[in-house]
Amino acid sequence: MKSPIKNRIVATLALCAILSSAIPGYSQITVKVDSTKNWVGYMNWYTTNNVYVAGGAWGFADLRSKFVPYQSNAAHLILQINNNTVSTNNGYYWNLADGTPNKLLEANSYVDVGASFAGNDVTFQGTVQSNSLPAGWTCSAVIKHFNGNYGNYGGLTSVPIVGGSPFSVTRTIPPGGICQYGFMLYGPNTPTNSPNSLQAVSINVDTPNPAVVADPVDARAVLGGKASFTVAAVGSPSPAYYWKRYGTNLLNSAKFSGVNTPTLTVSNVTFADAATNYTVVVSNVLNAVNSRPAKLTVLTPDQFANALDNPSFELNYDAVNAFQVVPSPWVNFSGSALLSEGDFPWAAPVEGTNVVQVYNGGQYNGIYQDVPASPGDTFTGDGWMFQSQYTALSAPTNEAYLEVQFRQGNNPPIAIYQSCWVTNTPTMQDAWMFLQVTNGVPAGYSSTSTTNAAYLVAPAGTDHVRYQVTLHAEGVGNGSVYVDVMRLMKKIPVTVTASISGGNINLSWLSQGATSYQVVYKDNIADASWTTIGGLIAGDGGVKTASLLASPTKRFYSVLTK
Repeated sequence: MKSPIKNRIVATLALCAILSSAIPGYSQITVKVDSTKNWVGYMNWYTTNNVYVAGGAWGFADLRSKFVPYQSNAAHLILQINNNTVSTNNGYYWNLADGTPNKLLEANSYVDVGASFAGNDVTFQGTVQSNSLPAGWTCSAVIKHFNGNYGNYGGLTSVPIVGGSPFSVTRTIPPGGICQYGFMLYGPNTPTNSPNSLQAVSINVDTPNPAVVADPVDARAVLGGKASFTVAAVGSPSPAYYWKRYGTNLLNSAKFSGVNTPTLTVSNVTFADAATNYTVVVSNVLNAVNSRPAKLTVLTPDQFANALDNPSFELNYDAVNAFQVVPSPWVNFSGSALLSEGDFPWAAPVEGTNVVQVYNGGQYNGIYQDVPASPGDTFTGDGWMFQSQYTALSAPTNEAYLEVQFRQGNNPPIAIYQSCWVTNTPTMQDAWMFLQVTNGVPAGYSSTSTTNAAYLVAPAGTDHVRYQVTLHAEGVGNGSVYVDVMRLMKKIPVTVTASISGGNINLSWLSQGATSYQVVYKDNIADASWTTIGGLIAGDGGVKTASLLASPTKRFYSVLTK
């Protein structure tokens, strides 16, 4: 990684702290009615004159959707007409007192593959056994996409279901887009146990044998370390496994192990091991299926210390679109675009040649990246932001900031921390500003309130952490900011070993790249503070040792990350 140019104008805001890639190709992905996938449900309801009322996640069975005879050995997927009991609470009644419908229901039974199909043409196909829906009801096979998050709907492509006929629907999912495929059943609410409520659509299930239940996911590894890919598959007879890289079978060796098991391990990784196409063939005497490809990214210790991939936007960009598409794994959720150095005339980027511009395209605009996390994990977050006087944020309602959000699934954030807010104040213009995520926010923004802290600890329930650049436009206004070199540093515990040699005490520990360490001591454990000894020691991913003259009396040592 390059270092920032020394003569660049840099401003660090004290108030913030407490304290040439290939063009990505579009390939074809074909999916079918596979019962091994995670089918879920979502219901939207409308008034009888087709005005949207509300929607919410409903269980698959609550939509009266089911696999028969049972999911692990299904022959058909049954989508039955929906019904709800009569209720007059708060006007959300489904039928009038005489049993006639008061709501139109849109039942979505689907598979959500997240962004794993982004940048590809997706085809959903199958065969309909029968369709006995009465007048007023329709069923369609659909592919939907969302632009980066579930609040930014990108649209759908659909085809009607016809009994005894095949169906096929195709849609291009743009880079960073979320894909869902499945069925949409739409029509008036039907009284329970009425003749109409017994009607349904039956679709043939096409579960492969064997079937991949969970594809291998992308992995990152430190230079010289290990990386693993795992696939989950089912089949009868039990399947065999053959791991490949760019289509070539791998052999067990000092480099690769587990090539014929569900888990492939790559040892002593080098930059030559980095690849975008690690796949596994799962086969038995009946069939063979390929997993989705997984990517291995190999990083230096300094790079690996940053939990974010592509932190400076130098990889995976789409040269055909003149750098406008924010590169993966970053997700654009509104008002963001990638710019090259030539399109960013205000100053040189902090690192490399690319920056991301975040502009007013809606109330909330920006980019984010999700990283797996567990309760108790500790992070720090920071990054660089630039605001030009020529594209300054509108006053006083528009501001930009960095966020670290601790989350579980698609639920609202459990906890949020932010950097200081950048506004159109002249002192915040025409210079790169180093922002640190240190400011807690009250409950309301998230489930729990957070207090100001430099080290951000994942609370109970966390399964991932989101690093986000946000431009909040409270009203109509213009302006933008530019960002570069985003960092989300996951802190690893320091385990110190001590030994005595020649009158010296030697303290050793495994260091983390891009992290500094300070040795401190106390003569009495009850002392209120620690005393520093020696200077900062730069971590590089290797074992570091501090050799200290032994004290004639008892002394307590500790090593702090800085």
